[in-house]
Amino acid sequence: MQYISSWHKKQTIGTQVECTKCNTCSKNYVGQSGRPITIRHKEHIRYIETNNPASAYATHILNNRHEYGTANDTLKLIHPCRKSKKMNHWENMYIQIYRQQNLLITEQQVNEPNPLYELAQLPHAIQNSSQPNIPQTSTLGTHTHR
Repeated sequence: MQYISSWHKKQTIGTQVECTKCNTCSKNYVGQSGRPITIRHKEHIRYIETNNPASAYATHILNNRHEYGTANDTLKLIHPCRKSKKMNHWENMYIQIYRQQNLLITEQQVNEPNPLYELAQLPHAIQNSSQPNIPQTSTLGTHTHR
């Protein structure tokens, strides 16, 4: 997956699951928001700059003295979706995928692994060491392989 352009980020207003990458260790925070993802990113940065561990991402950066970056460098839309109970399932699935591939920050709270989420993972190895091997999905939730 590639990081999305800044123009596309500004246009992404709906609900989505996104990830924010640590620039030092390349591990990721996975979260969801019903607001533009750039607004959520600004909140994480504000927490870091005010030494406030209010999010798992801010806690990771502050406790480890790691570097954070701009939205263009660190923020990625993983899955656009509508606000519903399904959004929690999408988020939990991506958290599990990132965790299993050792790409999730340790400060992120995780639920018990769900064996159904393992069925959604692609069977081949990680192509990029800082990004998990995750299924590409359309807005309808059907899986397509690239």
